Amino acid sequence: MNNFLRMIVSDCMSACRRLILLSLLLVFSAKAAPAWQAELTSPAPGAFPKLAPTVLDLQVSWNGMINAGSIRMEFAPPAGKKPGAYVIRSTSSSHGAAALLFPYHSNFWSELDPASLRPRHFHSVETDKKETATTTVRYFPAKVESQEITRISKTGITRQTDRVFRFTPVFDIFSAMLHVRSQRLDAGDHITLVIHPFDNPYLLRVKVHGREIHAGRNAIRLTLGMHKIDRKTLALLPYKKLKKDATLWLSDDADRIPVELRATAFIGDVRATLAAHTKP
Repeated sequence: MNNFLRMIVSDCMSACRRLILLSLLLVFSAKAAPAWQAELTSPAPGAFPKLAPTVLDLQVSWNGMINAGSIRMEFAPPAGKKPGAYVIRSTSSSHGAAALLFPYHSNFWSELDPASLRPRHFHSVETDKKETATTTVRYFPAKVESQEITRISKTGITRQTDRVFRFTPVFDIFSAMLHVRSQRLDAGDHITLVIHPFDNPYLLRVKVHGREIHAGRNAIRLTLGMHKIDRKTLALLPYKKLKKDATLWLSDDADRIPVELRATAFIGDVRATLAAHTKP
């Protein structure tokens, strides 16, 4: 009888071991690297000289409506210094008739590592006619943590969403801009990055098409495509707000600043054109 019991226990233990091994195999398979990960380019900055402290003012047009909005970006602003960080801040708002249809205002603050230009901290406050969303993103060596607090304008009700994305390397909007700017940008070059600008991760694919004259100045033409990334499975999902790849022209000079961005978005044709460039 004792031998019989030992046989039963032994069989049960063997079955348990097999179940544990199978479970571990399934977990490993579920977290296997996605195919797109092989596309990622090095996160190290390129050799192109860093951008000097700069203020960019862009005018936004929407479906042919000029001056539908404005964007101001300040790179390393003297008034926004923070020890041990490269700071970028930005504001934007809709204007005129566009503001009646799509009232919008935003404030962004980004802190990067000054050597690697990789993000550490991002904070944004965005307000439209329905709500105000405050987003805080923290970037760690192996993960990204985001918190979004949304306040509904009519009711004053707030909701909070906390998320974690376990992946590396990851960029925010501004660190991605500076990273692309730092590369060689020869015709035919491809740059692929994972970005986590707000509360969701995306795969950004940049293609360099070459040099040309645009808006009366020497420029580098690039296209930018995006897919959402499922934070659990890492599968690529459509990014429905961008109908097709956007086109960006950078000045082909020592500054390499945006000259114009054209995007076919879910709200129509959107263009952001450089209106002023100053170096404080």
